[in-house]
Amino acid sequence: MTKSIEAKTQTKGPLEEWLLYFNNIAGEEMEAIAMGNPGIRKAMTIEQIFFKNQQERRLYELREKAARDEISMISGARAEGEAKGQREAICKYLEVRFPESSTLQAEIKRITDVVVLDKIINKIYTANSLDEAAAIVREATESKGRFS
Repeated sequence: MTKSIEAKTQTKGPLEEWLLYFNNIAGEEMEAIAMGNPGIRKAMTIEQIFFKNQQERRLYELREKAARDEISMISGARAEGEAKGQREAICKYLEVRFPESSTLQAEIKRITDVVVLDKIINKIYTANSLDEAAAIVREATESKGRFS
């Protein structure tokens, strides 16, 4: 691609012409390519209209922002749901294994960080006592504080 631009050689086909267009070459060479490729000519015309019309550009930017916001919201909801599921699994295990674990369960329910919950869920099943389970939770929450 770069060699073609630097050498100002003739393009070998439509794909290379589109690559040159997307690489933002300008001037007479791009004009010549556009005259021979109706798709590129149409794209350049639309591009010129788009850049001349501030309202169209603003609408485009707003649509792009809305799409990014939606992706962010979905990602956040997914992480929240994952954390909730992990909290429930940990608390259910503690409830069955250590019936007197209500204080530790309340502490688990306050944790929202999926990474911390992952650390807990990976080790909690090895706990032989409520004190060991509490130590696992404490270690996971403290280690997050050191690395964040």
